[in-house]
Amino acid sequence: MRSDLRFALRQLIRRPGFTLTAVVSFALGIGLVATQFSLIDAVLLRGMPLPAADSLYHIAWQAPKSSDSDRWEVMSYRDYLLVRERQTSFESLAATQWLGMNLSGPQRVPSRHTGILASADLPGVARTQPMLGRWFSAEEDRPGQPLFIVLSHVLWQEQFAGSPGALGRKVNINGEPGTIIGIMPPKFQFPGSAELWINLRATPNDPRQRLIDRVELFGRLKPSVKPAQARAELDTLAASCVQLWPETNAGYNRANLLTVANAYSGGGARPLLFLMLAMTVFILVLACVNVATMLLGRAARRTREFAVRAAVGAGRTRLLLQMLLESFLLAALGCLGGLLVARLGVDFLQDYLVHQRAVPDWMDFRLDQRVLVVATVSTLLAGILAGIVPAWQSSRIDVNTALKDDARAATGIGVGPLARWLVSAQIAFSTALLVAAGVLSLTVYLTRHANLRYEPDKLLTGRIELQDGTQPTPADRARFYRRLLERLQSEPGVESVAVTSRNFIGSGVPTQIEPEGVTYANPNERPVAWLEVVSNEYFRLISVRPIAGRLFDNREQTLTDTRSAVVNESFARRFWPGEDALGRRFRTNQTDENWATVVGVVPDLQMQGLFEEPGRNEAGFYLAQDQMGWGWLDLFIRTKSDPLQLLDPVRRAIAAIDPDQPIHSVGTLTSQTAQAMRGFNILGILAAVFALITLFLGAVGVYGVTSQAVSRRMREFGIRMALGSTVSQLLRLVLQQGGRQIALGLAVGLVGGFLLSRPLEQIFGSSMANNPLIYVGVIVAIFAVGLAALWLPARRASRVDPMIALRSE
Repeated sequence: MRSDLRFALRQLIRRPGFTLTAVVSFALGIGLVATQFSLIDAVLLRGMPLPAADSLYHIAWQAPKSSDSDRWEVMSYRDYLLVRERQTSFESLAATQWLGMNLSGPQRVPSRHTGILASADLPGVARTQPMLGRWFSAEEDRPGQPLFIVLSHVLWQEQFAGSPGALGRKVNINGEPGTIIGIMPPKFQFPGSAELWINLRATPNDPRQRLIDRVELFGRLKPSVKPAQARAELDTLAASCVQLWPETNAGYNRANLLTVANAYSGGGARPLLFLMLAMTVFILVLACVNVATMLLGRAARRTREFAVRAAVGAGRTRLLLQMLLESFLLAALGCLGGLLVARLGVDFLQDYLVHQRAVPDWMDFRLDQRVLVVATVSTLLAGILAGIVPAWQSSRIDVNTALKDDARAATGIGVGPLARWLVSAQIAFSTALLVAAGVLSLTVYLTRHANLRYEPDKLLTGRIELQDGTQPTPADRARFYRRLLERLQSEPGVESVAVTSRNFIGSGVPTQIEPEGVTYANPNERPVAWLEVVSNEYFRLISVRPIAGRLFDNREQTLTDTRSAVVNESFARRFWPGEDALGRRFRTNQTDENWATVVGVVPDLQMQGLFEEPGRNEAGFYLAQDQMGWGWLDLFIRTKSDPLQLLDPVRRAIAAIDPDQPIHSVGTLTSQTAQAMRGFNILGILAAVFALITLFLGAVGVYGVTSQAVSRRMREFGIRMALGSTVSQLLRLVLQQGGRQIALGLAVGLVGGFLLSRPLEQIFGSSMANNPLIYVGVIVAIFAVGLAALWLPARRASRVDPMIALRSE
């Protein structure tokens, strides 16, 4: 074995060009697989760094009429109390509720943070206690108790400079005074990306307020209980809630039970991540096919060597193992290079996603033992895949023929036909990868630029979240925004200013509709449309004119029970097909079941958000902010010059009205869209990298096979030249034969690429994933690269001297 290893090393050293090309091919494939697995491991597999995280479960109700485990819905606090009282499957349960929290206080610049209303059981369920101070007690979690605050380690460092003196400090949360009592350990942000926690202090509200008083549940499963048993018990409890409160719980008769890793890691991005992993595996397979082709070509030139070894006693198994050993050596060297590629890739992910806060701090990308195992397994599989066919074919050599004639021996082991099939395989893999990469890259590009209709570079945007502690009534909130808009409209350089409940990126508020004259057995059966609450200047800001009727004006500046509504075309077609929508009425829970009258119709404006397919589920309507008095709105300012110059005037205008009110997520619409797309952008970047590597490997593979074929046919070309063939005829002969293999691989690869990109439909919709220009571009690119790779060997063949070619044979 040691002698075989030394011999294999000498063979690789004697052909440095061949060795380097094979090692680079393996390194790219193995490195990309390792990088992509690191991404999937951090987002989907590893989960939160909590003790015994496998037994920690997220509990919710399953969305009605849906079997998709990702579609869960929170439950009312009253449902939580029933579940907590009757369940027997979990050691303990904790309830949480997400809330944007405005942090302010004396001599503090107000700031906004992602907060959690949490029950006293949360540290026990998570099995993580504060590193400083304490958590609030069960007694302090009761209604009427003062506010207690626990900070995340990140917020403690950023807002209080990591000082232990932060404990006991008085600050305001959403205008309510509270006391900081604890600091959590580093990287603890449970659940999700929480920055601070306050005591829940909830009471069961009116059961009709299901969407207002809502909580998420987390439980630690008992060791003796299986998840299926717990799910069955929760289903029974869900059915009990339906029987007790059908007016709010009808349809919610199934529980949704997921590990926290599955509930909070990946979500809708899961198909994309696995698509990217499939693409990296395809690249590794393409690299293996390339190396197999190169090894097969080398085997054709080593037939006399194999014949001599066989003649002196080497058996077929010994020859096969020798070729496999060379393949494994190449794969091992490629693994070393692949780990370097993976190191660069993981560092890029860490910097692009974690350091820039695109993902929670606990989501760590690293080159750890799990990634090394995947790289090792990939190396072993690559060595076998690349070496088995050349080794098998070489071991079938005819000794007598090989000792007499190398060329005939090479033909005898099937080098020519195999090489042609390998060319087709290389092109098929390259085409499939390019289609998938093109679909993903173009889809990300189109989604990111969907807001260009609004001139995003001239739009300054920021989020304002008024809270009950400072602006307790709808009238107070409506008055705040009117005063703010009046102040900002008078600033130099401002063309128009408005507020809206939708930031042009996400969707509107899903709202159940009941048109006048239509009745439903219970509210849960009402159809759903998108709601956006806007100020009167909103449509002027985005340069939209009504198709029929009018827009909001001074007639909508009074808080009354009756509301005016502007609907889009899809809404009008859906609820009053073929009829005039003006003057029609409908009601929703967002209008306290009071009627809203349609005063205008506008075009569809992608109210379902950027990540939904255009034209799908588009129906939506607008209500006037002055009649609604909402607190959480996005501010938009259209400017004549650089919008970022208005940052200080905006903050001064807000502070003049409410000194404790922050504005956050400030930037141009371009930057906000880029931030929202950051997770998808990384996939788009990786897809572009995959495409370039695929083109490189495809070109190398086609060139290598054609070059080897030309070398084996030198005598044939010399005879053809001697008999009168022209240079153009030889060029055409080589290009035609290679072109047929390219065309076959292209046809197979287009079908494979179509199937490989299907998971994108779950995220973006079929219209973006089926753009025919992608397939045309891939066809052009493959033929261009393939013909270029064929041209160089063909040109070399056309320059052969007939006498030299015949004499060399």
